[in-house]
Amino acid sequence: MTKHHYPPHEQMRYASVMHWVTLTGFVTLVVTFALYMSGIATAQVPLERLPQLWKLSAADYAAATGLPDGWSWVLALNKGDFLSLLGIAILSACPILSIASVVPVYLKEKNYIYVALCLMAVVVLLYAASGEVSVHHK
Repeated sequence: MTKHHYPPHEQMRYASVMHWVTLTGFVTLVVTFALYMSGIATAQVPLERLPQLWKLSAADYAAATGLPDGWSWVLALNKGDFLSLLGIAILSACPILSIASVVPVYLKEKNYIYVALCLMAVVVLLYAASGEVSVHHK
């Protein structure tokens, strides 16, 4: 008789959260991009203008279009070009949410080392996502 080995509960939880957040992010990307391309969600920068703007540097592009910087895009979700960024933000949050989801499992098991490691990873990822850290090459 063979003995079945199932993945530990925390691995199943991590994988489940990863699956659902990834699926949500992908569906959001498809739907919001369709809204943007169809014109249902109007863009801040008209599609017709994009080819002439693509040759600009990021700084010049932002200056020419008046686009918000940093996390200010969240305030512009009523515009199609920013609405389509929502799916990317959801996908970017996937590792943070997945790691955070296993913390209660480790707490229940009194596995405090893993709780600390997970919380430190979440803090580092949130700090990196905050935009407070940036690297510029010259």
